[in-house]
Amino acid sequence: MMFCRRIFGVSIRNFSASSFTRQEAVSKFPVRTIPKLSTFYSANPHHEYRIDRLESLLRRYVKLPVVPLSQVQADRPSWISMDDYALIGGGTRLKPIQYRQLISLLNKLHSVDPQLTNDEIKSELSPYYKKTKIQAVQTQVKTLDEYGRSVAIGRRKSSVAKVFLTRGQGEILVNGRQLNDYFVKLKDRRSIMYPLDVVNSVTKYNIFAATSGGGPTGQAEAIMNAVAKALVIFNPLLKPRLHKATVLTRDYRHVERKKPGRKKARKMPTWVKR
Repeated sequence: MMFCRRIFGVSIRNFSASSFTRQEAVSKFPVRTIPKLSTFYSANPHHEYRIDRLESLLRRYVKLPVVPLSQVQADRPSWISMDDYALIGGGTRLKPIQYRQLISLLNKLHSVDPQLTNDEIKSELSPYYKKTKIQAVQTQVKTLDEYGRSVAIGRRKSSVAKVFLTRGQGEILVNGRQLNDYFVKLKDRRSIMYPLDVVNSVTKYNIFAATSGGGPTGQAEAIMNAVAKALVIFNPLLKPRLHKATVLTRDYRHVERKKPGRKKARKMPTWVKR
C-alpha cells in the first residue's frame, strides 16, 4: 500500500506501510510533550493533583470504621496553614475554599480507626502536619554539673550575672567579696535574697556570683534572676512558686532615652510666649 501525506511541511512519498515503522516516525518527527501532572490543564494543577490523591485514597478505604466525632475533635492534629500549603499547592492560585476542601479530606482520613490505619494513609497525611507536630523540638533539661552545682545566667538592663548554687549554710560571695561588702544598699541585698525567701531556703544554699556591667541595682537584680533559675535546676517543683513571684522572668524595662529638643526623655522645655 502506497500513501502520500504532508506532515509539518514535509512531503512523504513512496513509503510502504511495512517499511516505515513507528520507531522511524518517532525519530524523524517531533513528539508531543506530555504533562507530568494529570491535572495540568486545570486552574490550579498542583492543588487538584493532591486532592485527587486524597479522594482516591478515601474511596479506597471508605468502608473502614471511623472513631466517634467527639474523639476526632479531641485528637485532631494541627494541619498545615494556608500560607504554608500555598508553597506546595499552587501559590497565588490557591483560594480559601480550596484550602477548606483540603482540610475536610484530611479530617476524614484522620478519622479512620487508628488500629486499622496503614502506612499508606500515614505517609499520605504526613506532609500536611505542621512542622512543629512532625519535628517536635525536645527542650534540654538542665542538670547539676560534675561538682554538684547548678549554673544559671541572669540579666537586667545592661548587667549580666552568672551564679553557681550549691548546698550549704547560706554563704554568698559576689565577685569574690562578701554580700554586705559588695552591695551597700539594703534594697540590693534583699533583691538577691528574695528568691530564697520565696522557697524558705535562705540557709540551705551557698551562692557564688560573678557579675559585670551596669550599676549596683542592675547587677543585684541580674543575680536575683540567676538565683531563681539555679533553684529550679536543683528542684523543678519550685518553678510555680518562683514564677508566681516574678523572679524567673527577665525584666526587660530600660531607661527611656533622651530625645532631641527635650530636657529629658519626655519633659518639654517651658513654653514662653515671647
